[in-house]
Amino acid sequence: MKQSTLSHLLGSVLLLAAPLSQASTLDDCITQELTRAPADASMASVKARCQALQQQPSQAPAKLDKACLAKQAKNAADTALAGDLVSACQQDSQSQNMFLERMAAERATENNPFVLTPHRLNYILPYSYNNNPNQQVYSANGETVPLDNAEAKLQISVKVPLSYGDLLTANDAIYFGFTLKSFWQVYNNEISAPFRETNYRPEVFYQAPLPIKTGDGAWLGRIGLEHESNGRAQYLSRSWNRAYVALGYAADNWMMAIQPWYRLPEDAKEETPPGSPPASKGDDNPDIEDYMGHFELTGAYKYKKVEFTGMFRRNFSTSKGAHEIGMTFPLWGRLKGYAQYFDGYGESMIDYNNKNQRIGIGFLLSDAL
Repeated sequence: MKQSTLSHLLGSVLLLAAPLSQASTLDDCITQELTRAPADASMASVKARCQALQQQPSQAPAKLDKACLAKQAKNAADTALAGDLVSACQQDSQSQNMFLERMAAERATENNPFVLTPHRLNYILPYSYNNNPNQQVYSANGETVPLDNAEAKLQISVKVPLSYGDLLTANDAIYFGFTLKSFWQVYNNEISAPFRETNYRPEVFYQAPLPIKTGDGAWLGRIGLEHESNGRAQYLSRSWNRAYVALGYAADNWMMAIQPWYRLPEDAKEETPPGSPPASKGDDNPDIEDYMGHFELTGAYKYKKVEFTGMFRRNFSTSKGAHEIGMTFPLWGRLKGYAQYFDGYGESMIDYNNKNQRIGIGFLLSDAL
């Protein structure tokens, strides 16, 4: 197709694809129309037009991908009709699922300084019950007051883009993510209700949708580096660094992702005299993979207004790992209730080699789907 014909056809396609805006109130409509009306237009005519527009049924046309429109125009014959090209992209847009819509919504707000984009689940569990608090590790550090089984648990997880605009493919980006998870002995007044454990998990990753067509779903790939530690010193210090890849698939009401990782090696700690604290440099937990495994499988399923989430990790050589199940349900507005059950090793860094079960109830601040 000739360049001039292509430009003309693409312009026609974009014009046909542009949705007509409809003001939410009569006053908003009048304000908009005054800026577009001829200089000799009367207020009566402006009001009449707005009243007519307000009476029309509200429409929410599908947002069309300009890349799709450009591709259709480039490959179209000279006799192709602009309306046919728009229709083809509308059908493609309607087949896009809720997960892609969420990605698009996140991209639309990434540059807003007043918006924090969720990364993993964000939740607060004011009450949870742990059947096996890891008292031994604290006793070795001289803390002899027993830990309560009841405590609060919370997780805050956000991400920010480090790149703007497409890099290697459409809608890809580099992100910095940060996840904080805390365990608060809020009901333990004997030891002044401290935060028992807080884990810090910064990461940098590249994310991109994958050009794989499977049903109505979408594939997503991710590759990254992350550090996770509890920020403690010597006896209580736990940390590790990982490189990972992730592959996920999301349909309208469910999603699943697998994330294998490779632990970046660290030097062994130097030996210290008996009774002395361990050396500050070196691997705090050389056997952590025996308990945490080499991969994590996550999933989510939405049934009407209830959403179920799951996590599974395993080391098949040691038969150790963990699983977590969550359920969310509506409360009011955007606030949702959240129930969580955990069973296994590594709920926190300090508990990487301690097996426990926990059940908690609270509030979810951001959904998986």
